[in-house]
Amino acid sequence: MAFFEKIKSVFRKTSEKVSFSIGKKKIDENVVQEIEEALIMADVGIETSVELASKVASRKFLKGTSELEVQRFLANEVCSMLKPYEGDFFQKNPAHNPEIMLIIGVNGNGKTTTVAKIAYVLTHSGRRPLLVAADTFRAAATDQLKYWAKKISVDVHFGREKADVAGLVYDALKLALAEGHDAVLIDTAGRMQNRGDLLDELEKMKRVIKKLNPSAPHRTILVLDGFTGQAVHNQVDVFLNRIGIDGIIVTKLDGTAKGGAIIPLVRKYCVPVFAIGIGEGLDDLKPFDAKTYADAIFGLESANQRYDA
Repeated sequence: MAFFEKIKSVFRKTSEKVSFSIGKKKIDENVVQEIEEALIMADVGIETSVELASKVASRKFLKGTSELEVQRFLANEVCSMLKPYEGDFFQKNPAHNPEIMLIIGVNGNGKTTTVAKIAYVLTHSGRRPLLVAADTFRAAATDQLKYWAKKISVDVHFGREKADVAGLVYDALKLALAEGHDAVLIDTAGRMQNRGDLLDELEKMKRVIKKLNPSAPHRTILVLDGFTGQAVHNQVDVFLNRIGIDGIIVTKLDGTAKGGAIIPLVRKYCVPVFAIGIGEGLDDLKPFDAKTYADAIFGLESANQRYDA
């Protein structure tokens, strides 16, 4: 399946939410209200939904304008809003060797699987990542990362259960330097945003990393669950203010009706979207592309050939 057809399928439930009927009606206040309500239902957020509906109201559409024309107009507006926040991070930065990525987020958001997917993409571009099992609180978390490392044939560094995480990470970075790994992906324990002690440990981990490389971590990536919609805002608030984040990855978008939640999230926090997860396969983590995303959530065909070329 071509990429756009897959992502269009992924966002089908969302695009069904943003459907509306114009027929032969003039685009009047009632139609604008219907559009606004449809956008809110897709978790686009009240403020952004009102703004987009107002743009429809202020544009001089001719009588007989179709739903498709209005959807294209809205998709272009959404694309313009999100274009500055495209954050493809899969390209190697030659200034960072190894490039150290700290993957954070709460339990259940898909961090470990996302780490494996990132490593999979990197290996297919000729890079040599090292996975670090920095969740020493749960043996199952380490076992899961070891499973993925074996599956995609990459190295993994881990320690004993309940080992000091900062020391484990320090040893992993020294190993990466000694063995020539050009990327280090640190899979951290799930940090509930209301657990100050766990957030303190993340801050300590960052300090330890900087002892070996003052510019690192080069990417602190917050993994968010797409099914939770706008409920993720509290998570972003805490991690952004306590730990600092360079960008987000939104997982589990396949089948959610809340795909529009990326729009208010990005506009509120002005953080790049590095990638989106659109399925369970290793190759289902894709760089975020504003046009492809905007077209997909409105159920449109796309002329964007970024992935299908």
